[in-house]
Amino acid sequence: MEKYIKMAKDGKAEHALILSPDDIVFDRRVILKCLWGCENQFDSNRIKCGSRGLSFEDAQALVRAYQRILLIHHHDDVKMSHLARKIEQAAFLDGHYFASAMNYCHLCKNCRIDSGKPCHMPLKIRPCDQSFGIDVYKTVRLKGLPCNPLHSKTETPNRYAFVMID
Repeated sequence: MEKYIKMAKDGKAEHALILSPDDIVFDRRVILKCLWGCENQFDSNRIKCGSRGLSFEDAQALVRAYQRILLIHHHDDVKMSHLARKIEQAAFLDGHYFASAMNYCHLCKNCRIDSGKPCHMPLKIRPCDQSFGIDVYKTVRLKGLPCNPLHSKTETPNRYAFVMID
């Protein structure tokens, strides 16, 4: 796991630490915010949003099936999305064939879907942690990491990704 922590730090992550599934906080209300409070709430056809039919219980069971979860804290959403996928790929090639990243997709600086065009990286999109009911705020705060709503566009965002590795 040290290899993946180093990859995250080499990718300019502020923090990278290993969690167990018991460290992940789930709350159904997160799905409510995901469905009706997200910036993309009015576009139900978003390839990068939604649970793809998984129930809250199934999503929770999937995450809990992993033994180790790498939490990545970054300030840049695009770099973090690419970093999470890079670590997932490295873990897969290392033999952890169930490795899977989870975070809101920011693979492109300007999402093509936002302008009505098809995604040109649909196989790289991973599930959004909030669509699985993960309370990112509480999960990371319990680990002493910052996560607060931004009050202005001049504030530095704290972005998080999870890479589940088995």
